[in-house]
Amino acid sequence: MNNKQSHIAIFSLAFMLSWASIGWGEVYHFIDQDGVLHFTNVPADPRYKRLMITNGSVNNIRSYVSPQQLSLILRTIEKSAEKFNLEPALVKAVVKTESDFNPMAISAAGAMGLMQLMPSTASRWSVDNPLDPVENIWGGVRYLKHLVDLFDGHLPLALAAYHAGEQRVQQHQDIPPIPATREYVQRVLRYYKKYQGAKTARTTIYKVSLPTGEVIYTDNPDRYQGDAFLKSKAAMVR
Repeated sequence: MNNKQSHIAIFSLAFMLSWASIGWGEVYHFIDQDGVLHFTNVPADPRYKRLMITNGSVNNIRSYVSPQQLSLILRTIEKSAEKFNLEPALVKAVVKTESDFNPMAISAAGAMGLMQLMPSTASRWSVDNPLDPVENIWGGVRYLKHLVDLFDGHLPLALAAYHAGEQRVQQHQDIPPIPATREYVQRVLRYYKKYQGAKTARTTIYKVSLPTGEVIYTDNPDRYQGDAFLKSKAAMVR
């Protein structure tokens, strides 16, 4: 996508999000041969497909992901995971949790595509069109690999950073005490085990109260024994 097309797409996206936020009626979209997004409430062109707007988020109808598109998505997941030495099951789990395999998913916050890349993240990892499934997956997998390496292979921390941001995890040196982030990590890990072929996937996150009064949420409470906390005080958060 050239600069002109990028500007058109960004303008269209901003317009669409504003449209969604004020609760107007049905919105339709299509992507032309140049990768430019078009939106309207009067779909005169047969290429337009309806978007669903719910609670300020914008997502197209799930059934619009064709078998051919899904096949492309799965092949791209396999290739990118192999390239960056990640398990395809992990990437699938993130995609499932983030967008339910919907390449046109757009959140109210502006996260886009299969792996819900924010504009700053897309730019950081050289993703020109976050709504392109192939670009989105490659950028998202590069970012996920960066986080796994950043946190020394500690998967729950990497996933927490994917959801809440690197700085929050680094600040807490653990999963931040954010309910949505804890639930996100649990969901990804459940899907991860499912895609690995396992029957169950239970990762317990503990709430640990330190003598200083600080509260830590972690999947490894034993690491805080040196701080004279009693393991019996740790309560499972489900």
